[in-house]
Amino acid sequence: MNRDGNTEIQGDEELERSRQLSLSSSAPPAEVEGYACIRPLGTGAYGSVWLAREERTGRMVAIKFYPRRQGLNWATLSREVEKLAAVYTSRNIVRLLDVGWNASPPYFVMEFVENGSLGQRLASGPLPVDDAIRITREVCRALIDAHGAGVLHCDLKPDNVLLDGQDEARLCDFGQSRMSHENTPSLGTLYYMAPEQADLESLPDARWDVYAVGALLHHMLTGAPPYRTAENQQQLEAASSLEDRLAVYRAVVESADTPLVDQFDRDLNSILNRCLAADPAERLPNAQAILDLLDQRDQRRSRRPILIVGILGPLLLIGALLPIFLSALNDSLKQTERRLIVRALESDALSARLQAGALQDELEDRLEELENALADEQLQSAVEELMQRPAAEIAGQTHQFHDAPIEERPRWMQLLDRARQRADAASQKRGRIPDTSWFLTDAQGNQLWRRQFSEETVGRNFAWRDYFHGENIEYAPDEVPEGITPITDRHVSIAFRSEATGLFMVALSVPVRDSSGKVIGVFARTAHLGDLQERLGQRFKSSDGGSIRRVISLIDSREWRILDHPALSDLQSSSDTTTEELTAILPTLDLDKETQQLIRTQSQATQSGEVRLQSYRDPVGSLSASVATEYRGEWIAALAPVQGVQSPWMVIVQEDKAEALAPIGDMSADATRQAIIGIGTALTLLTIIWGFVWKALNPSR
Repeated sequence: MNRDGNTEIQGDEELERSRQLSLSSSAPPAEVEGYACIRPLGTGAYGSVWLAREERTGRMVAIKFYPRRQGLNWATLSREVEKLAAVYTSRNIVRLLDVGWNASPPYFVMEFVENGSLGQRLASGPLPVDDAIRITREVCRALIDAHGAGVLHCDLKPDNVLLDGQDEARLCDFGQSRMSHENTPSLGTLYYMAPEQADLESLPDARWDVYAVGALLHHMLTGAPPYRTAENQQQLEAASSLEDRLAVYRAVVESADTPLVDQFDRDLNSILNRCLAADPAERLPNAQAILDLLDQRDQRRSRRPILIVGILGPLLLIGALLPIFLSALNDSLKQTERRLIVRALESDALSARLQAGALQDELEDRLEELENALADEQLQSAVEELMQRPAAEIAGQTHQFHDAPIEERPRWMQLLDRARQRADAASQKRGRIPDTSWFLTDAQGNQLWRRQFSEETVGRNFAWRDYFHGENIEYAPDEVPEGITPITDRHVSIAFRSEATGLFMVALSVPVRDSSGKVIGVFARTAHLGDLQERLGQRFKSSDGGSIRRVISLIDSREWRILDHPALSDLQSSSDTTTEELTAILPTLDLDKETQQLIRTQSQATQSGEVRLQSYRDPVGSLSASVATEYRGEWIAALAPVQGVQSPWMVIVQEDKAEALAPIGDMSADATRQAIIGIGTALTLLTIIWGFVWKALNPSR
């Protein structure tokens, strides 16, 4: 007590000094009948506490002695005993067992709480969150019992919370407590005391204990009470009087922001804030309110797994269904892709068959024109007579009269020239490109006549050419086998490169017979392979008028060489490509060995010889020329043989694979878009639903 009759606040140093002095005593202040003192437990402001054994029962108790009579306020002792008696039935408050009012020194006996004080526990650092909240609950239950009995503790701090054998909190030391109807002030301990309590004129309030619970919880969570810093401690120690010290403390608490513990959850921070509010009006009203908020926090945390399952469940369901959806989509896309490729190949195969048939018809038409020309009696008679003359003489006439007016030419020449003119007129009328040349050779292979005329060929021997002997081979001019004979039936020669253009050509030939049926010569015509297909069209469009690109080319199935291709015409017409360069390019346009083997295998497996390739690389695409760019990449292709004329040719109709499968990309993009919309809609609905659920489960928020 100070001279004004108020209880002075002991600082940490004073408390520790008193405790050490008390513990240093080797004998208790007095003997208590029925009890055997064993050892000191600690010291208080006006006395010491000893561990003792009750002799009758053997149970351990704590005896609190008050040996300093001169400084002792007996009202304080009687008040503490009175308050302990009032809360005797509370499980979380240390029980009063006996009182020695008239003893010297006075004492009272309490039950012994074996695990020491919370202050001793906190000396080693903060507690786990669950332990801190458990102890806070137990302290709140003790305060509820005390407040229910009309007792306000007014000095709640770690040293006044004891821990029993089950580590359960037990509230003790009611020396500063007040009854709820009392109007006398009571000072607590700095940093645990509400700012309005730090006033010698203040009246007791249950919210003082609420503030102390918040400070206690803060200490358990962080290892220190709120606002206890070195700077604040220096300000308090610099105060010259109790009033000044209390004023400094009030200023520190009221001017500081409510402490937050960032590492803990929002609910726990909210409870701390509402307990430690400097304004009593904003503080929780009592310990029951703290307990209710802790219960609500536990309810929310217990619901969290349900909420998480409620949120994650649909997400996991979506996540589990997504691979199934993607797998089904992938299977559907693959199946659709196969169907599209089959349908595209069916269309390409039909185009290839039509083109091969059209090319076959074209060749046969031109052969028939040659045969029809020879069927003319006048021409047949003239040619039969002509073949009886020396070849050099006939070739000389051709040289002599090739540019003379047709009326001045020899009759046999007039008949041949007019046959060529009729054929050109028919070709023009039918929309096809005229032949490159017509020519006539004798039975030894000497060229007697040619239109268009060529000084280099008329008079030369061509027995080495396939169109003459029909053996599907081209001999070297100086290596013609002995006994070579002219063809005996219509014949389509193997393709050969034109010396003039560098492109592949073909010769169509028929035998010339005399009246006895003997072959006396060969009548033939030549044309570029590209010219034969020009009228039929090199590119197709899809039947629905789309932009699917189809390209027709012609190959020789013996050498696997490209004989005709749209790019060749482009290269020929290009100013950057010479005839020599084009001639050098052509041998490189061979199909790769894998494609050759695939065509050979599939062709042998079908009666028609038709082949369908789901993956095809156009040889033209391997060229470095700019015109080859559009032929790069992957194609699908169908091949059909040109039949009926004993030709080794095959027509290829190829189609850009990416364009053919474009619907797959559109389908995939559409399915992905729909899936994203569906998942987004589902997540939005889940978010809305769980928003309502969250609000329903957390009405206070």
